[in-house]
Amino acid sequence: MSDNISENIPEPIPEPILQPIPAAVPVTAEQAALADAGIKEPEAQSSSARSIFIAIAGWIIPGLGHLMQWRIGRAVAGFAAVGTMAVIGLWMRGNVFPAHSDDAFGLLGFIADAGSGIFYLLAHSIQTGGPDVSRAAGDYGTRLIATAGVLNMLFVLDALEISRGHKN
Repeated sequence: MSDNISENIPEPIPEPILQPIPAAVPVTAEQAALADAGIKEPEAQSSSARSIFIAIAGWIIPGLGHLMQWRIGRAVAGFAAVGTMAVIGLWMRGNVFPAHSDDAFGLLGFIADAGSGIFYLLAHSIQTGGPDVSRAAGDYGTRLIATAGVLNMLFVLDALEISRGHKN
């Protein structure tokens, strides 16, 4: 046993340092009038324009919206997932819906397909033989192309929320 008992006694916990509460930021009459009218300040407008630019860039090239915000992992995951599904769907000769359609399902198919951005634009040059929906593979390919577009739209919404500061 040790004769020195003071070695086992813990040091006292220091008291927290109290800091003064910062004063409220004064609002000018001009800022109050703009707020009442619902007009954003120039900084907020540029941030909104930047968010829209990020969303459009993320739609055209999957993952680019995240890449512009230095979210490398999400950018790679988005491009890989959307690209893989779209390319496999095209390889299986799935149907790529045209912009004009007579029925509601054709319009929904177009919206889903167009969501994949550059892959939808490339699909018309890649798919010269046309769709092959007579086999199950062609039908599955159609679903993969549409799923790629919807997934890219989710990535675009995620990038938009991050750019607006609503999400980490």
